[in-house]
Amino acid sequence: MEFSVDDLQNAADEMELIPLVKRTVQTYGADWFVFVTLHPSDYSDSRSTYRFLIGCRPEWCQLYNANRWYLTDPCLEYARSNTAPVLGSVLPVQTAGQRRMLVVAAEYGFRSFYIVPVHTSERGRIGILYLGSEQAPEQMEPRFHDARPFYRALAMELLDWSSGAVREEALQTTGLTHEELRILRLVKAGFTATDIAAELKVSSITVYRQFQRINEKLGVARITAAVKFADEHDLLA
Repeated sequence: MEFSVDDLQNAADEMELIPLVKRTVQTYGADWFVFVTLHPSDYSDSRSTYRFLIGCRPEWCQLYNANRWYLTDPCLEYARSNTAPVLGSVLPVQTAGQRRMLVVAAEYGFRSFYIVPVHTSERGRIGILYLGSEQAPEQMEPRFHDARPFYRALAMELLDWSSGAVREEALQTTGLTHEELRILRLVKAGFTATDIAAELKVSSITVYRQFQRINEKLGVARITAAVKFADEHDLLA
């Protein structure tokens, strides 16, 4: 069963989305998938912008997190600066730790794997679709390659869905209003408080008060930090 864009985008939550995607990738030979979205500027230890859709063995994800492999994952490193899909056999691997991660991944269903990066803009969130198979690379990699157009389309749809979910979660959590988001967009565009006051036809004092309310909602000290948070959570798109 191939995926329907409408079905995918209308999935209410991960519980609806994951089985649909898993059944779909299995029709093209893959056994497992993981889809990750992140903001490319996020190199923090917490990786607070990372979001995962898990369609593989939970034991693998537990090991991945326990070993903090997200800090050195060669698949993520590749996807940050590349848009072309890559077969696991030719993925650049630099360190012993990265090689160890891939050895363990093979034990949990990713004996063969295919990495499909997706970027929608120069600085916005990116997505990485991991596809895994129990089959040997010489058997499975030609099938991955032949299905490349489908997997790229699927990755784009998953990024759209995930970005929307991140945005909705951030709006509900922070309570930012449309007016406050407009102010953040103006700050991101380089407007000063005086410029914003003129644009909104209010006083500079009013703008600074709005800055303070926004900062309080987001738990940050400066409006530039508020802009960074909003940008990382797709609120300024």
